[in-house]
Amino acid sequence: MENSNNGIKVVVLKSDNVMMDVIYDAKIIRIKDGKYNLLIMKDYWPVIGEIDGSIYIEADKNYSYDNIKGFYSLTHNLFHLIIKEEGISDDK
Repeated sequence: MENSNNGIKVVVLKSDNVMMDVIYDAKIIRIKDGKYNLLIMKDYWPVIGEIDGSIYIEADKNYSYDNIKGFYSLTHNLFHLIIKEEGISDDK
């Protein structure tokens, strides 16, 4: 499936540079951390941060990355998530 530019492209990596997921056309990305809640949508301002919490991604199916530690960045509708520690579940 190619990116049709209708949403955000999400790339999920482990800290050892192993690609876990590529998600096309994500509608929303919700980041929940002990310090903040962040809702990211298409054309959101560039952002970079560290996470110790959960990320929920709504696309053609729902993705949930729970109890993770890592880093994220968003530029030009490309979201990178680099996971150091994980507890991952995919809601189908």
